[in-house]
Amino acid sequence: MPIYEFWCGSCERKISIYQQGFSPVSHSCPNCGNDNLQRIFSPFAIGGKTDKQVYEEIRSDHQFERALKQNDPKAIAQWVERTSRGGEIPEECKETVGRLAKGEWPVKGSKPSENE
Repeated sequence: MPIYEFWCGSCERKISIYQQGFSPVSHSCPNCGNDNLQRIFSPFAIGGKTDKQVYEEIRSDHQFERALKQNDPKAIAQWVERTSRGGEIPEECKETVGRLAKGEWPVKGSKPSENE
């Protein structure tokens, strides 16, 4: 299950929250109790690679890049399966990949805009 990072504007702190599945965020800041948290982008590492190395590897996959530009969830699921190199998709990702494979976005109303 993913850990998301949020910014609390009230106490001006970055906090990390463990989020199960697709439940909507209904957390409050553990420091001040503010329930108006803003989700922020978190850096990540995969298999010893930095987020920049992973980003560059993804950007070099032109088939995936075309799929992203077309806002095609099925193509994203295919990319995940292709890049897993025959390995098992992590349990915490299976629900998301399953929704993408059906042509659904993982979170209702989360389809990327045409400008992204």
